[in-house]
Amino acid sequence: MAMFPPSLPHYFIEKYTKEGDVVFDPFSGRGTTVLEACLMNRKAVGNDKNILAYILTKTKCDVPSKGRIFSRIAQLEKKFKSTSINLNNENENIRMIFSDYTLKQLIYLKNNLKWRINTIDTFITAMVLGILHGNSMGYLSLSMPNTFSMSPNYIRNFIKKHELHRPNRDVFELLRRKLNRCYQQPEIKGKVYNQNATNMSYIKNESVHLVLTSPPYTRVIRYGQFNWIRLWFLGKTGKEIDEDLFFSQSLPKYCDFMSKVLNEIKRVLKLNGKAVLIIGDVKDRTSENIVNLADIVWKKCAEPLGFKLVEPIIEDIISDDSKVSRIWGDKKGRATQVERVLVLKKG
Repeated sequence: MAMFPPSLPHYFIEKYTKEGDVVFDPFSGRGTTVLEACLMNRKAVGNDKNILAYILTKTKCDVPSKGRIFSRIAQLEKKFKSTSINLNNENENIRMIFSDYTLKQLIYLKNNLKWRINTIDTFITAMVLGILHGNSMGYLSLSMPNTFSMSPNYIRNFIKKHELHRPNRDVFELLRRKLNRCYQQPEIKGKVYNQNATNMSYIKNESVHLVLTSPPYTRVIRYGQFNWIRLWFLGKTGKEIDEDLFFSQSLPKYCDFMSKVLNEIKRVLKLNGKAVLIIGDVKDRTSENIVNLADIVWKKCAEPLGFKLVEPIIEDIISDDSKVSRIWGDKKGRATQVERVLVLKKG
C-alpha cells in the first residue's frame, strides 16, 4: 500500500549522493528506497516499526545465496513430512482461505521459520508473504480479489458470490517457483532496523548523506488491517500493528509526530545532508477541504528546526489508474491524487 515507483528514489539518490554514500529511509515500507540504493552502490539503511515492512525491506537488501535458500526449503519440506499438524484450533477466517492441505504446510512454516535471527529464514518468510493470497495459480489461497487483505466478511461474501473452492497448493513447490522466477542478489548489502522513527538509536549522529522517505499521512491507511492475513503468518494481528503505528486525524498531533521525526533526521544527517520527503495531500474529514500536508510539515515542523528548503515544493499528480485505492471507488478514503516532494537541507 502507498508505495512509490523505483524511478523516484533513483532520481534523488543519483542527484544528491555518490557511490559509497549512506542513504536512509526511516519509513522503509516494502523497501523500494533501500533496494534502489543497494543497486546504485550506496550504503543503504532502512527502518520501519511495522514488522511486516521490516521483513520485506530486510529481504531486499540482505539476500542469501540461491543455493542456500533452496537447501533450506528442501530441509523444511523433509521435516514437515514427518510432522503432524492439528487444524482444530485454527482461526476460522484463515481456514476459509486455504485448503487443509496448504494450511498445514503454512502452519508448519509459521512455527519453524526463525525469521528474527536467520537471514535465509527471513528471505523464505518474505517469499511466503508474497505468495500468500491473490488471484492466480501462483498464490496459495483461493482466488482473492486483491493481494492486500480485504475484511473477513468481504472475503466470505466474495467466496459465496463466486462459489469458490480452496485449492490444494503445495507451499514448498510454489516457493521454489517464486525463487527461480524472481531471485536477484544486489552486490551491496544494506541494514534494516525495527524502531520508532522518533527515536532511531541505532543510527549514529551525522552518519547519513541522504534521507529519502514517505512518512505516514494523517489517518489514511491502516497498514495492519490491510495485511491481516500476512500478519497472521507472523503471529501478529492487524489491530496490534495499527495500535502500535502512528495514526491520527489530528493535525496538531501529526505535526508533533513529524517534528520529532525531523529532529531525529536532523541528528543523523551530515552537515549539508539532504532529506527528501514524499507527502500526499489529504481531505479533511469534516470540511472535505484539501490539506497540503507537505506545506504544513515545512512551515510548522522543518523550518522551526532550522532546515532549509533546497527547492520549491514539487507537486506530482498521480492518475487514478495508478493508485491502489481506486478499487474502493467513493470509499477510497482521505488520500488524493496529489503528492508533493519536500527537499530539505541540514544547514
